[in-house]
Amino acid sequence: MALDNPLTRQWLDLIAYAEGTDRTRSGGGYRTMFGGGQAPSLERHPDTVIRPQGSKYASAAAGRYQFMPGTWGGAAKALGLNRFGEQEQDLAAIYLMKQRGVDPTRDPITAENIAKLAPEWASLPTLQGKSYYGQPVKSLKDLYGFLQRPGGGVPYQVDQATAAPNVTLPRYDFKGALKDIVSQYALSGAGETQAGDTKAAQVYLQAAEAIKNNPEKYGEEGRALAEQYQYKANEALFLGGSPGGNDPTQLVMNILGAKTAQKAFDASQAAKEAEINSQVAAMSPSSISSIDPNAAFISTVEIGQALQRKFGSSGLWIGENPAFGKVGKHSPGSLHYAGRALDITDWGGGDWKGRTTQLGEQLRRALPGAQIFHPGYDPVGGHHKHIHLGLPEGRIPVTPELLQILS
Repeated sequence: MALDNPLTRQWLDLIAYAEGTDRTRSGGGYRTMFGGGQAPSLERHPDTVIRPQGSKYASAAAGRYQFMPGTWGGAAKALGLNRFGEQEQDLAAIYLMKQRGVDPTRDPITAENIAKLAPEWASLPTLQGKSYYGQPVKSLKDLYGFLQRPGGGVPYQVDQATAAPNVTLPRYDFKGALKDIVSQYALSGAGETQAGDTKAAQVYLQAAEAIKNNPEKYGEEGRALAEQYQYKANEALFLGGSPGGNDPTQLVMNILGAKTAQKAFDASQAAKEAEINSQVAAMSPSSISSIDPNAAFISTVEIGQALQRKFGSSGLWIGENPAFGKVGKHSPGSLHYAGRALDITDWGGGDWKGRTTQLGEQLRRALPGAQIFHPGYDPVGGHHKHIHLGLPEGRIPVTPELLQILS
């Protein structure tokens, strides 16, 4: 029986811990209502909305696994349950887990499988480490720590020897931008020169002073440039070398603009890095390891995990799937809502569009029968910046071509 399965008990204890109804694996929590109160009996779901004092949340959730009345009603009807008893609650929780694609009798406790349950239990984290509904959530580290804690049952052994890769995205090339600005400044002043040109010397000196007066904005590159202009001023004064129509004020403004662009770009890249690394760090060792070459089928989420493992260090982002975070707005009946589709976005520098198109074509050849749209093949529109990967059945046969891409 499923309830006698040690792995099933681990899953049920984990959910009860995350929901705050049984933090010590004591086997209790079946009468617990939202906020900590106790139901008078287990004959039926209490179906009572409670707002704890000082809390911004209100809910009618009840039981060890915090069933909402409607959720409990649907599970009870499907299973033919007539009361809100302890065994009935266990069976209903198992039913909901299977509805989300996790079989607690055989599926291991991994970040991926926990994320599949995040849309059902708000306290469980997605692969981005957040609640699917924006509510308080347990971290993967906290959940693993609970499973390894003594005090009831066999502590779950978590192999955390495999480290997740750390993603570093490219930063703004300020030196390159500065070089271009200076080159343009020099080119725009090309022309005839004359010896002893005091006007030219004055222009160079003004440019040097403007940069020297703002050392925090220009840094080492600015100091070197100021020294260069000081030299140019002496050269113009004694040897000639007119800057023509150059405007040192405009030069300074251009450099300031490059500094502003650098700050904005680097902040944006740092934010993307944090999101990607949060997602990668949440992966369990099993999800980072190689896919099984002998497997007959592979799921949508497993493909996303493998792609993230192989290309994540270069800025590949997996999203629009419940296991990877919140799902945005899509057409009615979209595979995204069912967890059978995901979006693949390349946030790396350089020719991201070329890489996206190339990977999209490789996936199209490797996954016959799958929905694959990308910038180079977009018959439905709206996929000019990312790859859409959808599996109508939720899984697809593993092909040699796919193994070559993901291994």
